[in-house]
Amino acid sequence: MKQSYKLAAVLVAFVIAVGIATALYEISFNGKENNKVTATVSIYFGNGTLWTFPDIETENATVFGFLIEAASKGNFTVESTYYSQYDSMFVDSIASVENGENNKYWQYYINGNYGTLGADRQPVKNGDIIEWRFEGFG
Repeated sequence: MKQSYKLAAVLVAFVIAVGIATALYEISFNGKENNKVTATVSIYFGNGTLWTFPDIETENATVFGFLIEAASKGNFTVESTYYSQYDSMFVDSIASVENGENNKYWQYYINGNYGTLGADRQPVKNGDIIEWRFEGFG
């Protein structure tokens, strides 16, 4: 009788160990791969110029993260300011086009909807379309 309890305890311990090992494998190997998100970034300069970066992939799956990744791929600069009262980044310029020029400002849309969160707070899902538009308000 004691041996059957010992055998059962060993089997339970083995099953638990296999479960933990499987979970750790998923986190350490597949977790990194699964954190990458793919989206398209388009930048409208308001003067007829449009840059499009399809199928950008990044682990920083925010609108701001994708803009930074597009800047890296397109070799242009992004200037931003962190505002602690909002705990968020504000995009000041893209490719040297600065907010306030001709009363236009950089604004983002995700899947056609106007952004309501700070760009570094807006999550992005696979297949999303991010548009940065240099336009006036209203």
